Order: sequence, then C-alpha cells, then structure tokens
Amino acid sequence: MESKIDFHKVNRDKLVAFFKSGEKFSQSMGFELEHIVVRRDGSPVAYSEPGGIRDVLLRLAPSYENASYEGENIVGMQRKGIAISTEPAGQIEISAGPFSSVCEIDRAYLNFRKELDPILDEFGLVTPMLGYHPTARARDLELIPKFRYDCMTDFLGKQAPEGICMMRGSASLQISIDFETETDAMRKLRIAQILGPILAFICDNSPVFEGEEAKENMVRTHIWDSMKHDRVGVIPGSLKRGYSYADYADYILSREAILVPGENEGEPWRYVGNATFDELYAHREMTQAELEHALSMVWPDVRLKNFLEIRPADAMPIEYSLAYAVLVRALFYSRRTLDVLETLLDWVDEGHVEAAKKSLMKHGYGAEVYGRPVEFWADLLLVLASGSLRPGEAEYLEPIASMVKHRFTLAEVWPRLMEKRNGMPAGSPNAPVIGIVPRYDFEWTGLAVSDGYLGGLLEVGAIPIVLPATSDPAHIERLVASCDGFLIPGGQDIDPARYGSLREVHTHRSATARDAMEDVLVRAVVEADKPLLGICRGMQSLNVALGGTLQQDIRDACDQSESVHMQNRPYTLPAHMVEIVKDSRLAEYVGATRLGVNTIHHQSVAKPGKGLVVNAISPEDGIVEGIEMPGKRFVVGVQWHPEHMWRERPHSKRLFKAFVDAAAEVRAERG
Repeated sequence: MESKIDFHKVNRDKLVAFFKSGEKFSQSMGFELEHIVVRRDGSPVAYSEPGGIRDVLLRLAPSYENASYEGENIVGMQRKGIAISTEPAGQIEISAGPFSSVCEIDRAYLNFRKELDPILDEFGLVTPMLGYHPTARARDLELIPKFRYDCMTDFLGKQAPEGICMMRGSASLQISIDFETETDAMRKLRIAQILGPILAFICDNSPVFEGEEAKENMVRTHIWDSMKHDRVGVIPGSLKRGYSYADYADYILSREAILVPGENEGEPWRYVGNATFDELYAHREMTQAELEHALSMVWPDVRLKNFLEIRPADAMPIEYSLAYAVLVRALFYSRRTLDVLETLLDWVDEGHVEAAKKSLMKHGYGAEVYGRPVEFWADLLLVLASGSLRPGEAEYLEPIASMVKHRFTLAEVWPRLMEKRNGMPAGSPNAPVIGIVPRYDFEWTGLAVSDGYLGGLLEVGAIPIVLPATSDPAHIERLVASCDGFLIPGGQDIDPARYGSLREVHTHRSATARDAMEDVLVRAVVEADKPLLGICRGMQSLNVALGGTLQQDIRDACDQSESVHMQNRPYTLPAHMVEIVKDSRLAEYVGATRLGVNTIHHQSVAKPGKGLVVNAISPEDGIVEGIEMPGKRFVVGVQWHPEHMWRERPHSKRLFKAFVDAAAEVRAERG
C-alpha cells in the first residue's frame, strides 16, 4: 500500500531548515527605512501623477543595476547590497545590508540620499521622515498598481480595516539581526517582543493620524493593536520557554495566505483569501519562493526569517534611525545584556505585553510597564547599550540617548514645532534640528546640558539634540550635515593657548576636549552658513575660533566688573543693563536696543574675530555683551543667559525664536 505523504511536515521541515540556514557567528545588521513623500506644503503626491512617485523611480533607476516592474509600472530597483521598493501608497523604502557597522549604514544611506534628493527637489517633493502621513487620510491616498496590494486591500478591508491605514499611511524603521543557534534565535525573539512596546515608544514619531493631531502615543502600535488579527502583534506562544523553529513554522503555515505565487504560465500571482498555506499546499512541497512569500505575509512585532527582523520603530530622521540601529545592535549582541534582560523579564507573558502597549499609548512617560515606570526601562536600555558600544558608536547613539534623558519623543515635540506662532502647518517637513554642544564634566567623564536650553528651544519650535564630544573633522562634517543649527552654551573657561596667550592667575579651569571640538565645529558651521548661537562661553568660543581674543578676567579691565557681572541666584532676574547697536541683527531679533539681562561670567571678548562685529555692550563698564557676523544667515553670540530667562522675559524667547526660524529655513531648503 502506498503511504500518504504528510506535506505539512515536509513544508514545516523545509521552513525549519531555512531558519537554520541563517545561523551564523556574526553580528551584522540589516536596515530598512520607509519614506513618506509629500509636496513641500505637506500635501500628498500620487504614484501616477506627473512628477509623482513613478517619475521619481524612473529617474532614480539608472543608478541601479536592475529595476522591477508590475506590468509597465516601475515598483523597485536593486544593486549590490541595496534594494529600493515601494510600499502601498508610494512610500519609498530602502532595504540595505547586511552591514558590520553603523558607519557602513550611514555611508550607504548617504549615497542613497545623494541620488534621491536632487530628483525630489526637481519635482518639489520632500520626505518629512514621519511614522504616519502628515496631512492625508489613508483611504484618500492612491494605491500603487501592484497586485499584491490590491489583494491585501480587499482582504484587510473586510477583516481588519485598520490595515488600510497601516498599508497606505504609515512608514517604519526595521533593524535585522543575526542569531547563532535556535536557542539564541528564540531568546532574542522573546526578548525583542517584550521590549517591543518600549522601543516603539522611544521611537514614536507619529504626531498626526488621518490628518488630525494624534489622540494617543504610538499611532502605528495603535493601528496594529486595533487590527486584532492573528498575523500581527506578539506571536502566540512565543514568549514561553521551549518555543522553537518548528512552532514558528506551524504559525506560518496556519495563517490565511491572502495571495500566493501563481502556478500557471501567465499567472504571476493568484488571490486565495482565507485559505491557509497548509490548505493550499496540502498536496505538494512548497517551492523556496513560496516559502519566503509565506514568511512575508505575517507582520508580528518581531519576524523570523533566516534572520530576526525587529519591527516596532517608526520611520525617523536618519540621525535617530542610526541611533536606533546602534541601540538594537548593542542590546542584542551582548550575552551579558541579554542575561540581564532575561532575568528581569522572564515572567512576562502576552497579556503583559498588550497591557504595556495600552499603558504607553495612553500615558507616555507616565506609563507603568512590567511593574515599573517606563522611565526605568528606557534608562536601563540606554545604560546596558552604553556598556556594549563599539568605538565610534557613542556619537551615533546620542540622539536617542538625549531624548530618553530629557523624557520626550519626536511625536511629542512635533505639535509644538508646528504651532502657528512659527508659521508652520502641522505636518510641515521644516522641523529644525538644533545640535547643542555639551558641557564636559571632567571628574565624571559625562556630558551634560542645561534643561533651560532644551526647554527654550522646544518651546519655540526646535528639536534639540546633545552633540557627542568630538573634534574629529569627519565626525564634525557629519554633524554639521545632520543638524539645521547649532547652539554653543556656557561652561568652563577657554584655554588661553587657543588665542595665543599665557594663562593668567584668575583664569579658571578649561576643558581641552571641548575647546578642540568647538574650534573645528564653529568654522565648519560658519562655512556651511548654518545658524549658530553662542551663549556666554559659547560667544567667547565663537570669537576665538574665528581668530579673536579674550580678556581673561574682566577685573583687569574694570574694577567694578566683578560685582556687575557675577550675580547670585536666581538667574531668572536681570542684574544689569546692556545697550544694543540700533541697526544690528541682534536688535532686530530681540525687538529692543536696551535690555535688562542676567550675568554669570568673568571673561569677555577683547578683539573680535574675523568677520565679527560688536553689537552690544554693558554701559556701566564697556564690557562686550554681544557679537554677530553680518552677511551670514544667523551667527550671533550673547554674554548673558537667555536659557534662564525665556519663560519670564520675552526678549530671551524672541532670540531663541529668531535662531530657530533661521534653522527652519535651512531645513526647508534641504527638504
């Protein structure tokens, strides 16, 4: 008697073999970032319209070795290590790797943008780098001509309507990692799913949903959760010890297929709706293409292929996307870190993960997650990651580290950026990123920045990030390219050697690393004509970097200056007056020619640097209180501290706003 072949077992074993083929002792990363494309005013752009996504792809294709078409319509392209594809409403996705370092991701993405951006600029298009479309409703966005997306729209429209929002309105960031063994793969799968809600919250960059301000945090998580479908969220049973490749294979084969590769000539695909993969292939072995297609038709928080795909993050600007890649690499390629996380989270089940999502969506940084404040978990992840960084990765991690430290998300600050007082509509792509030079704490080898700078910049429409301490010209070049403006704050005295003088008796301690960084940074920012605001020491550093000199102690210039210029707390109150040159840019920015300001300094500008002019003095003693560079977009230094006064003194807030407005112009110009 002829025995009946169990094709479920055959196909399950084939899937298991595919998973096993990915086992390797490497620590590479894959990188996928989706880009919503809009017009400069934030309005949607269709695939098929003149100057739309199809035309962008056609112009981009000559830079690639191969192009993919659906009929006569271009839908993607490939070259070694990089694939460009289009999501359902024309979101442009770059899928690249594997990479051995974040520097390689950075270079590959930079090359991609060098090719893409001139084309977008020609057609008047930009990529706002958000997790959800800034102005349109998903159903109003044109579906690109691709049979797969037609099938998914039909299927999800009936079973999980929220899936239309995910398909057409959203954009994500996905990082793929390797595993060494089945045990390692299942441990990483388990921990990544448990951390998923926290990672999604840290990377929340969806301030708008369906054309309106989002009512809750984590829009994409909300959409997935609302779908309540068996192919999204946490994989059933996967948080339990003993979950295996075979269990995941069973999960895949028991899902409704929606569509599968065609079996007849001239039939590339066929719609199958609710039929499961098990049912469709009960009579035969699946081909490799059919297996890989089946793996692509589930969308859990973490997806297993011959690598692990970590999927919760929103699309973010590249500096944040690279920071997230470093975070994921550092967490999941450290056995010590995985041991710590497993010990702390081994008790978590699917219900706890769903509760964590709901709490974070509702309460943000006020949420409780797995029995502790989410602040605890976010801080812990950064601490653990910091202990596993490779050389050069700290500067890449900083944008996310800064967000966590100061308890904000990109989605949270976006509405403040776009308020009417800044003249920007919600969803505008002109959100300026301000890089702040940190204060270096020698004893604790830490980097710090006053909350006054962060709060003031947030209030008037900037996304502030704390820069890493580096004087490497290559790193500085990348930082200057990534940010739209730069703030150099107060801090230690400047080493007199920077301006060719010997140290005098009253000169205080200096920070050599910061001096070196600011010398390179200031010149690079001025050359790039990006806005620069120097405050107290920052004004002095601006001056010295451009060849100026300082009075090392103002008591040597005027006997009364110590009492005039070193006030006691509170610093929110003015201590003396400054007179501002009538026709100066500073007078225009603050709206006055005479101000009461605070003061906490004992050094001052002596000879202005090249291109700088004095725009403000203290009338009591003639000490320089401000400088600026005519002919540049915004290069201003002030000796007082507006970060302490912006809440009560309108002139300080106006100065920050003028600075941020100039940075917004840069952002708009570069799209």
